Amino acid sequence: MTLKKILVILLLCALSLSFAACSLFGADAAMEKKTPCDAEAERKGEEERTLAVVMYHNVLKSRKGVYIVSPEQLEADLIAFEKAGYTTVFPSEAVDFVYGGGELPQKPLIITFDDGRYNNMHYALPLLREHGCKAAFFPVGSFSAFSTDSGDHSNPNYSHLTWAQMGELQMSGAVEMGSHSYDMHRYSPRFGVKRMKGESDAEYRKALAEDTAKMQDALLRATGELPCAYAYPFGEYSSEAAAVLRSFGLKMFFTCNEGVSVIRRGEPQTLNTVKRVNRAGNMTSDELTGLLAKYAR
Repeated sequence: MTLKKILVILLLCALSLSFAACSLFGADAAMEKKTPCDAEAERKGEEERTLAVVMYHNVLKSRKGVYIVSPEQLEADLIAFEKAGYTTVFPSEAVDFVYGGGELPQKPLIITFDDGRYNNMHYALPLLREHGCKAAFFPVGSFSAFSTDSGDHSNPNYSHLTWAQMGELQMSGAVEMGSHSYDMHRYSPRFGVKRMKGESDAEYRKALAEDTAKMQDALLRATGELPCAYAYPFGEYSSEAAAVLRSFGLKMFFTCNEGVSVIRRGEPQTLNTVKRVNRAGNMTSDELTGLLAKYAR
């Protein structure tokens, strides 16, 4: 072997050793820079999520208002959600995450439709399917019973979902059914699930338990599945009400409090009073996603 070849080999060996040393030093330096705060942030990223929830009511072509959006507005919202990085999920997925058995995307969003209006199925379902989105529908049992029993149904302007239509929705893959009470979406004699004046603890619990059992049974018969989520009528809630509702298998409770919520693995209490943002008809899609971002800060 010539002297020139020996020198080349020695040079290559030196360069390899130098590169290895730099790599080890860089790795050590990176490890040294990692602080307890970084580790805590990583842990939180795996164990908690900031959950955005948008609340809809009516979807109509002819009118607009605080609780009404047009199909065009809804479609613009679905596009805006994706653009903002959100992934829509079902309430059951959030429940599975908190109770330890499931995963959630980094920016989960739940779309809810309250009251069980037929126009939600007529106008929203095709859009949800087209854009690959999920939503939760929260019907009122007594309203749906009337639509079913009277035969006056399937009118987008005023009808509520029938029990059969709820079964279709649950089978669609785009909708998950929840409960909005059987017959407590009333202003009087009881305002939502609030205790009536002069009502004893036992009387209150019995009334709420009977209403909840009736709705859970009706939804199970209609969809083949027991719902896990409850939207409080008019957003009225209490710890006593939650205890009764939980005894019937309900685990996630939606309020009308404006904002976003943080939910955590192993902490079911983070599902007790989930906040929502009402989607009013006078708001643009960009304003809506901007509001969600503001609440998430």
